[in-house]
Formats: sequence, structure tokens, C-alpha cells
Amino acid sequence: MDLSHRSTVLYHASIARIRECRNAYMHGDYVLAMYLAGLAVECVLQAFAIREGAKHDARHDLPKWLLKCPSRLRDVIKGEVGGAWSQLVALWDNDLRYLSVAGLLGYLRDKKADRRISGGPAAIVRQNARRVVDAATIIHNKGIALWVSSTKK
Repeated sequence: MDLSHRSTVLYHASIARIRECRNAYMHGDYVLAMYLAGLAVECVLQAFAIREGAKHDARHDLPKWLLKCPSRLRDVIKGEVGGAWSQLVALWDNDLRYLSVAGLLGYLRDKKADRRISGGPAAIVRQNARRVVDAATIIHNKGIALWVSSTKK
């Protein structure tokens, strides 16, 4: 088994990615912040899914990974933090890693995520990055809490 496909490796990677996404956001690297935010959630979902026996695949589809997770995690994410989940799934895509700031702005406009944001292109990018980072942080925190509580047994 590839080391990167082990649940504990993915769990620890998720913690590193959420920290890195916050750091990127604080330094104004909004494209990287958005990409890393979704990647952090993807890593924690993969950690749970693989621990449950799911096969690792290279697809970066958050809803599909969530379906492979234990029902307890699915229920928390879809219920308790459903708004954050909807926000993340609406705005995150693995292909963000290929975008420049101008490309991200176009992507956000295509998603109609520029509505009701004043201040021009920089504000649109910054506010959407904040939304994604905040949503991912909420989801990630729930995942980490469930991971820790399930491994204490």
C-alpha cells in the first residue's frame, strides 16, 4: 500500500493542509488558500473512508468521498455543518490548483459567486477565499473531533 493512502497519513496531512490554507489566506495567496482548504477536507474524508475499508482512488470528488465515510461523519457534515458543506462543495474544485488570480476570478464569476460583493475583483476573490477557508475549517474541525473520539476507544 502506498504510504499516502494510509488513513493515519491522510489524517495528519489534513491537519497540515488546513494550517497551510489559513497561512496562505493570511498572506493573501487566495488561490492557494482555497485549493488547500478543499484538500484538507478531502484528506480527512479519505482518512475516514480508507479506515473503513474503502479503496483509494485519484478522483477529487468530495461528495463521493463523503459517501464512503462512516454514517456518523456523514450525518454531522450533512446536518450539523450542512451550510459549510454546501458552501465548500459549491466553490471548491481540485482544478483550482491550475488557476491564476485572474483565472480564479473568472471561475468565481462563472459560479455566480461574485454577486453582492462590492469592492471589485480583489474583494470578490478575497471574500470567496474566506468563505471556502471558513467552511473547510468548520468541516475539518468536526472531522478531527470525530476522528479523535473514535480512536480513543
